This record gives sequence, structure tokens and C-alpha cells, in this order.
Amino acid sequence: MQEIVTALANGSIYALMALAIGIIYSTTQIINFAHGSVIMIGAMSSYWLLSFAQMNFITAMLLAVLINIVLSIVIYKVSVEKLGDLTNNSRWIVTLFGAGIIIDNTARILFGTEPKAYPYLFDGKVIPIFGSKIMVHEIMMILVAVVIGIVYQIVIQKTNFGRAVRAVSFRPDTSRLMGIRSNHIVLICFAISGAVAAISGALIAPITFASYTMTYSIGIKAFAAALIGGLGNTKGAFIGGISLGLIEEIANMVVPGGLKDAISFLIMIIVIIVLPGGILSAKLFNKGELNAEKV
Repeated sequence: MQEIVTALANGSIYALMALAIGIIYSTTQIINFAHGSVIMIGAMSSYWLLSFAQMNFITAMLLAVLINIVLSIVIYKVSVEKLGDLTNNSRWIVTLFGAGIIIDNTARILFGTEPKAYPYLFDGKVIPIFGSKIMVHEIMMILVAVVIGIVYQIVIQKTNFGRAVRAVSFRPDTSRLMGIRSNHIVLICFAISGAVAAISGALIAPITFASYTMTYSIGIKAFAAALIGGLGNTKGAFIGGISLGLIEEIANMVVPGGLKDAISFLIMIIVIIVLPGGILSAKLFNKGELNAEKV
């Protein structure tokens, strides 16, 4: 039971991180290579607010969300907006990588190089379930991920904003002719992605410690989960995230600790080669159609 809950908790956060990547990819067809840095800023800023400003967890997380929204808007304005048609050039790769490096080095100067012990929700309280002691924090990780996933799907499917996002995802040029301000939709998607990244970073930091190195240790798993589920498929992001969490936990039980991540990424490579559209592109799920769901 302990291993299952841990796998689901970690997988839920990987799913949120992958969702944030998919939100941007579905409307722009680009991968936000600064995403790992945005996750890290969410964790580090909320840690600073908890430890030095003496705020409670919820307030610190909400302010971290606000910080990440502003940061994501700046990233879009500086690194993406002026590049023109993103599908016909690859300059965004350089600008987003550069933005990530700037953010990482700034965080190292502001927060230092030592990993920080991030406090758990409810002071690390545990509850007995079927003979196992399960942390309330892990249960909250799962619940928060489920709620965010459901709310996002409702917004996308049932609101005018969601219809605009789907229109931009499917036919950006046509959506402009229909009066949809595509740049504004993409800007909002960057902001939403930043908010989700802040929540993800704050929830997983107690397990991984908060550090500027989270950009690499955690950020790369976000990309792995997104690729396993299918880039641009926000439902697949949860399949990819949970799958990665389960793979990690199984690997942790059967292989040396140093090889755990290697096994996870080996599975990712196999999925990419066999099912380049992600797990949900398999015939089992789409009756032979290999088109990943856009939103």
C-alpha cells in the first residue's frame, strides 16, 4: 500500500507538470524548454515565503502561483511572442533554453546552492491505511492533481475560453479570421502553465528538497511524462505521469537506486520509438487513428 500511494502521489505531480507542458504545446506546437526552471521557481519562492516570511502553506503556494504567472508571461513576451510563426522556425528553442539558464542562475544567486528541506503539509502527519502509514501530504498530492485535471477539462470543454483554446490549437490562422485573438489565448495558456508548475513544484519539493537543481532532476521527468502520454494531449499527460510514477516505484524495488531514473527513461525511449504519439495513440485506445488529442 505504501509503495502504491507513493507511486500515485509522485505520478500525479509528474502528470501536473506534463499537463503544463501540454497546455502550451497544444496552442503553439512548441515545447517550453524553460518549464523545468519555472517549476523550480515555484518551489523555491514558496519555500522562501514559508521559511522567511513565516506564511502558511496555502498562502505561500498562492503567492508562488502569482510569481510564476508573472514569470511565465515575461517568458512569453521576451522569448516567444516576437518570433513570428513558431511552426516555421526553430528560434524558440534557443530563446527558451536561454530563458531557462537565466532563471536557473538567478535562482542560484538568490536562494543559494544548498538543497532546502521543504516542510510537508500538515507537518508530515501520517494516517494508518490497511496497516501502512500513509502521509497526508501524499494523499493531498493525488487529490490536488485530480481536481486540477478535472477543472481544466471542464474549462476546455464547456467554456468560451476553452472553445477559443481548441480553435487556436486546431487552426490558428482560421481562428484569427474568426476574431479570436490568438496571441492573447497563448499568453493565457502560458500563465496557466506557470500556475500549474508552481503548484507542482511546491507539492513535490518536500520529497525532493527545494533546490535550483530541480530544473534538471524534476523538470526532465515532466518532459518524460508528457512524451509518454503524448505531447499536446492533456488527458494523456495524466496517463504518462501515473505510468512514470509506477515505473519509478517498481524500479526502486528491483534495481539499485542509481539506476531508477535510467529504467524510467529507458521505458520513455521505448514508448517514443514504438508509439511516437504517446500511449493513447495506440490502436487499443483510438481504433487505429494516430492523431493525438489536441486539448
